[in-house]
Amino acid sequence: MKSSQKQTISDKQTADSPTPVPSMGDMHAIAKKRFETDPSKCYQRHIREVWGEHESRPKLTSLTGARVEKITREQAASIILKYEWLAADEKNKEPLGRGVSAFYGLWLDGELIGANCLGVMGGQPGNICGPGHEKETICIMRGACVPHAPDEAASYLTRYTCIQARKDFGWKIFFAYSDQNAGEIGVIYESLGWAFFGQGVGRRKGRDGKDRHYNYRSPDGSERVTSYDLNHDKNHTLARSFGWSPELRDPDDSKKPYSKRRYLLDHGWTQIEDLGKSKWVWIETTSRKERAELWSKCEARLGDRLPYPRRAGWKPYSRQKRKEANSADCVAGS
Repeated sequence: MKSSQKQTISDKQTADSPTPVPSMGDMHAIAKKRFETDPSKCYQRHIREVWGEHESRPKLTSLTGARVEKITREQAASIILKYEWLAADEKNKEPLGRGVSAFYGLWLDGELIGANCLGVMGGQPGNICGPGHEKETICIMRGACVPHAPDEAASYLTRYTCIQARKDFGWKIFFAYSDQNAGEIGVIYESLGWAFFGQGVGRRKGRDGKDRHYNYRSPDGSERVTSYDLNHDKNHTLARSFGWSPELRDPDDSKKPYSKRRYLLDHGWTQIEDLGKSKWVWIETTSRKERAELWSKCEARLGDRLPYPRRAGWKPYSRQKRKEANSADCVAGS
């Protein structure tokens, strides 16, 4: 089949062949293996490259006329489920993000080429500027662009998502995460001038100053239980599914209950250490006074801003690219 005749990858078959196109799970699995072999590039970039090789669409070179506006959940899913690494796990019950409430898309010449998912995070993670600002605070939980999108598409999408979301919902305090476990260092946020507050902000750290948590992989490698899953398994539904029960006692001390984590280890599960995510923050307001006040509260809450993280072989992000990412060639929806 000629490249010009290829369909966009979906659950459908190719137009002139009974052979099914690759599933999203298959493509993500290929990307994950590539990431494990070459972690110098983040996992999501590997996903984008794998899909790009298959779709073979020519790279778009300009964002002139692009537009960012609210989109539907279904439209966002068409981008996020394919190209976002956090949505790559088929066992993820909320691939678009837990608590997601708004979706924004980047349109160019009638085509949706990028999507962001925004949602509220309660408790300490979502407490950026202290009491009284909860309704003004939102997290960019997911974001991705198609492989053939222009190089600055992700920066455009993020910048104008913040502008439009402030107009639509009154959100002024935006935060997001980069995950070292997936090879992310926050290049997009740096390019837009977001403040970097480091890894595991607001969480208890180990003696080495790092935030870490432990996940568990089943003996055959087919299942994965995260520390979050265990911490929120209040009714023990998950624990019962792998054989644990509240009646079980600690093998070394019958007076103590059998902890879920030890039970997993005693039954052949492998403990996997994951480092905490790094937090980024942006204040979106047209008032200089309000911006200064919010940054002051943010820094009082999260601590001093930190130098941007660097990957081996790092090269400075050019001023021209930052200027382009904040230019008016791409507009937010009215």
